[in-house]
Amino acid sequence: MTMNKPDVKPLKFNRPQLRFILSKLASAVSLWSRATGKSTIIAWLIHMIVTKMPRSCWGIVGSTYGQLLTRTLPSTIAQLEKLGYIKDVHYFIGRKPPENWNWPEPFQRPVSYKHFIVFYTGAGFHLISQDGNGSSSRGLNLDGYIGDEALLLDREKLGTDVIASNRGNKDYWKGCDLHHGKFLFSSMPWGDQGKWLLQDSLYYERDGNGFETVRNGMIKLQLEFVDSRSMSTRMQLYQEILELSRQLRFYPNPKAMKRAKQETPKGLLYSEANIFDNLGNIGIPYLEEQRRELSDFVFLIEILNQRPATVEAGFYPRLNIAHHAEECMANDYITGLNFNMAKLREPGCMLDADCLAHLPLRGAVDWGSKISCLLIGQIHKEAGEYRFLKDFHVKHPKLIEDLAKLFCDYYAHHLCKEFHFIEDSEWGNARKPDSKLTYNQAFAEELRLRGWRVRHFNQGRVPSYAHRYKLGIDLLGEQDARQLLIRFNKVNCRHTLTAMSMAPLKENSKGEIEKDKSSERKKTIPGEEATHFTDTVDLHFLSIDKHVVRSTPESQGLLIVSS
Repeated sequence: MTMNKPDVKPLKFNRPQLRFILSKLASAVSLWSRATGKSTIIAWLIHMIVTKMPRSCWGIVGSTYGQLLTRTLPSTIAQLEKLGYIKDVHYFIGRKPPENWNWPEPFQRPVSYKHFIVFYTGAGFHLISQDGNGSSSRGLNLDGYIGDEALLLDREKLGTDVIASNRGNKDYWKGCDLHHGKFLFSSMPWGDQGKWLLQDSLYYERDGNGFETVRNGMIKLQLEFVDSRSMSTRMQLYQEILELSRQLRFYPNPKAMKRAKQETPKGLLYSEANIFDNLGNIGIPYLEEQRRELSDFVFLIEILNQRPATVEAGFYPRLNIAHHAEECMANDYITGLNFNMAKLREPGCMLDADCLAHLPLRGAVDWGSKISCLLIGQIHKEAGEYRFLKDFHVKHPKLIEDLAKLFCDYYAHHLCKEFHFIEDSEWGNARKPDSKLTYNQAFAEELRLRGWRVRHFNQGRVPSYAHRYKLGIDLLGEQDARQLLIRFNKVNCRHTLTAMSMAPLKENSKGEIEKDKSSERKKTIPGEEATHFTDTVDLHFLSIDKHVVRSTPESQGLLIVSS
């Protein structure tokens, strides 16, 4: 009888992954771009914990339980399978293993396995979320923790809850470098959130290692490489990229470094990497596809891992992302999927807790020759809030039909198929040479063909920048108790939030306030970071001021919407 041999494939690690694996590290902060291999190294880290620290208890931390289930677990499970770990064979999620399997239990076993992953060695991982829907770290004795999408984590909560629980059990794994380690993985922080992650890189500055200058030079060359269509130019650029890459040195911190409210411990490895470090695995066609399909902001920040610049005094000075934005995952719906990874990967409004299916959606579009942006909002009358739910964009040559399709596909399961179109009459009334309809009319018609009823809210002539600047201060400042509170979905509106936090302010020759739009003409600055998305925000704000009547005692709190 012939036995089938298992399909064994050699593991291939890229340079950042090998650095992580081979460094004698005790903790790590890894700011790696999309498609660099974060999920692979998280799976490898779990493998090391399972084999080197049997019966230990760790935490896997996310900003929300929905994030852990929809973004962290699916990719981690896929990579664990490549390492030979099969769900419901080598580990269980959300339940205990069968008793007759006689697996050892963790030294600090959980009271409930509902938010727990247990492996065959008795090692386990609490699924800890900062929104309170997953496991809580309070009262736990953790042997270490792993944080995915760490830029979304609240640093204060992490300190008071998870970091404070990373303690004890020192007699069990003496000499194990991993014990009580912190391992944070993230793409590059943007806006004002996640900046604390960059603080752990300061030991390089102390050591005279100016890696930022080298990386900025590399990213500039990498962008030129992607945008070039000349093979000879690419070959020359790639050699220059390799030369700069050889100058980059990342290593574990040789000496503990204390700062106010934060410490970079000895043995922590801070590193940055981008898709070029994984080019041998993903290939140039994938890189080119990402450049075509993704917005400039997403490509530069999440693919090339560029550190975004900041604006000290911008056009929206009252914007506070920590206050005005939050993650809004529909945890009940997500939990009901019972770890069905295929369904958890499907994008759509069913995953959004802030989208109320029985209410109309409101949208504003900024039409552009290079990029067109759509921002969706909704009035939550009972909560007294104006919710920004999601932003969409398409890049040239895609335009009206493509933007409409993105919207209709995402909101296919929205019950109330009513769209309140906040029109930009200045540019939206322009026509394509081959069409009798204006951009706005054509977009509305596409929605009607997909079963949506469209109501038009005409803004008329858009007011001055000074008016819009003051209106933004009023709405975001929350000084008028009758006014709707402005709230954003932190994940779905990340382009908009970044654009607002980086929209610069200037004075014209007459001393009047203006939004500085010069960055729209600079190829190296992302379109969303410029002001495209902020123009859609202005349209929503103006519509609130014009079409939504403030709550008054006489109206008994009613919000009146008129076209």
